[in-house]
Amino acid sequence: MAVDLQSGSGKGGSITPNINVTPLVDVVLVLLIIFMLVIPNVQNEGKPIEMLKVEAADMLTDDEEPIIVTVDRDEHYLVGAQELPRDEAVQQVIALASANPRQRVLLRADAQLPYRPVRELFAGLQEGGLVNIALAVGTARTAGTAAQEEG
Repeated sequence: MAVDLQSGSGKGGSITPNINVTPLVDVVLVLLIIFMLVIPNVQNEGKPIEMLKVEAADMLTDDEEPIIVTVDRDEHYLVGAQELPRDEAVQQVIALASANPRQRVLLRADAQLPYRPVRELFAGLQEGGLVNIALAVGTARTAGTAAQEEG
């Protein structure tokens, strides 16, 4: 904390407090950078999978958090972080979405996985009355986008 002392100009040497906020701004910026680096890694919880790549993916628009179902390349089904057999995973998701039939369900499937297990999971969720099911995909890097990123 800096203090300016004014020398006797008839005011009796009044003290004017002056707060230096530079260290506070530095700390806030460091915390912001840390959160920017950590949050993307925390959002993809569960088993690491290689997602399908598409050129133009639709973005989620809901403010409500989706129910995330992950299928890895060994056909292990995870609802959140809980590993379950396929039929139990379907029942678990239906139970979680029972209060809101418009609840968004996000399917994350490994790109190396055949489409059959994903299709069966999708069909099971639809038979359970869920209508707002989306397939999570990554964005593909084409030759044009790779050249733009490097240039």
